Amino acid sequence: MPKNKIPTYHQTHPPDLATIEALKLERLQPAEGQTVAALFKLRTGDREHLSGLYRRSDAVPLQVKRST
Repeated sequence: MPKNKIPTYHQTHPPDLATIEALKLERLQPAEGQTVAALFKLRTGDREHLSGLYRRSDAVPLQVKRST
Protein backbone atom coordinates (compact mmCIF):
# COMPACT_ATOMS: atom_id res chain seq x y z
CA MET A 1 0.00 0.00 0.00
CA PRO A 2 1.39 3.45 -0.87
CA LYS A 3 2.58 5.45 2.11
CA ASN A 4 0.07 8.26 1.56
CA LYS A 5 -2.94 5.92 1.18
CA ILE A 6 -4.96 5.70 4.41
CA PRO A 7 -7.45 2.81 4.64
CA THR A 8 -11.07 3.93 4.86
CA TYR A 9 -13.86 1.91 6.45
CA HIS A 10 -17.56 2.50 5.84
CA GLN A 11 -20.27 1.95 8.48
CA THR A 12 -18.09 -0.48 10.51
CA HIS A 13 -14.40 -0.96 11.33
CA PRO A 14 -12.08 -3.57 12.88
CA PRO A 15 -12.32 -3.84 16.69
CA ASP A 16 -8.63 -2.97 17.18
CA LEU A 17 -9.31 0.56 15.86
CA ALA A 18 -11.20 3.30 17.73
CA THR A 19 -12.17 6.95 17.43
CA ILE A 20 -10.84 9.43 19.98
CA GLU A 21 -14.29 9.47 21.58
CA ALA A 22 -14.29 5.67 21.95
CA LEU A 23 -10.77 5.76 23.40
CA LYS A 24 -11.85 8.36 25.99
CA LEU A 25 -14.70 6.09 27.10
CA GLU A 26 -12.02 3.45 27.75
CA ARG A 27 -9.91 6.04 29.62
CA LEU A 28 -7.33 6.03 26.80
CA GLN A 29 -5.93 8.60 24.40
CA PRO A 30 -3.64 8.45 21.35
CA ALA A 31 0.03 8.32 22.32
CA GLU A 32 2.16 11.38 21.61
CA GLY A 33 2.98 11.29 17.91
CA GLN A 34 0.49 8.50 17.22
CA THR A 35 -0.98 9.00 13.77
CA VAL A 36 -4.38 8.07 12.40
CA ALA A 37 -4.34 4.40 11.32
CA ALA A 38 -7.49 4.65 9.18
CA LEU A 39 -10.54 6.76 8.42
CA PHE A 40 -14.12 5.89 9.30
CA LYS A 41 -17.06 7.11 7.20
CA LEU A 42 -20.51 6.83 8.69
CA ARG A 43 -23.64 7.82 6.77
CA THR A 44 -26.72 8.78 8.76
CA GLY A 45 -29.65 9.87 6.67
CA ASP A 46 -28.38 12.44 4.20
CA ARG A 47 -25.24 13.29 6.23
CA GLU A 48 -21.80 11.71 6.16
CA HIS A 49 -19.41 11.82 9.12
CA LEU A 50 -15.64 11.26 8.88
CA SER A 51 -13.50 10.33 11.88
CA GLY A 52 -9.92 9.25 12.41
CA LEU A 53 -9.31 5.78 13.82
CA TYR A 54 -6.41 4.97 16.13
CA ARG A 55 -4.93 1.62 17.15
CA ARG A 56 -6.07 0.71 20.66
CA SER A 57 -2.81 -1.20 21.22
CA ASP A 58 -0.80 2.02 20.73
CA ALA A 59 -3.02 4.20 22.94
CA VAL A 60 -1.94 5.29 26.42
CA PRO A 61 -3.90 5.98 29.62
CA LEU A 62 -5.89 9.22 29.52
CA GLN A 63 -4.03 12.14 31.14
CA VAL A 64 -6.37 14.41 33.02
CA LYS A 65 -5.14 18.00 33.00
CA ARG A 66 -5.64 19.65 36.35
CA SER A 67 -6.09 23.37 36.69
CA THR A 68 -3.94 25.12 39.27
